[in-house]
Amino acid sequence: MIFNLKNNDMIAKKDNRLAWGVTLLFFGSLFLIHQLHILPEVLDSYIFEFKNYPLYMGLIFLLLNSNKTLGIVLIVVGLLFRLSDIIQFTRNISDFIWPVLLIAAGAILVFGKKYK
Repeated sequence: MIFNLKNNDMIAKKDNRLAWGVTLLFFGSLFLIHQLHILPEVLDSYIFEFKNYPLYMGLIFLLLNSNKTLGIVLIVVGLLFRLSDIIQFTRNISDFIWPVLLIAAGAILVFGKKYK
């Protein structure tokens, strides 16, 4: 039993090292791309916005770490940073919901299965 706990602890430490290592590689590469001005200005300003950093880290930790808690917390923090953008996006989409629903209902009536 003690051996099993030590083995699990070693695996968790390796996961942590991998996740932190990939995070540092990712952000180092990202900042190098920024310094070299490789990306267009519009894309560059969105990618390098501070609000996105917790989302990037959360995705890396969610994918590479066996303990998903830190990844989920970072993603929630990133989404909270982006909350005003999310609300604005849903307002823009809500303007189109009724027309799209009406078109979909009409298409179903016209092109749907005909029952005899």
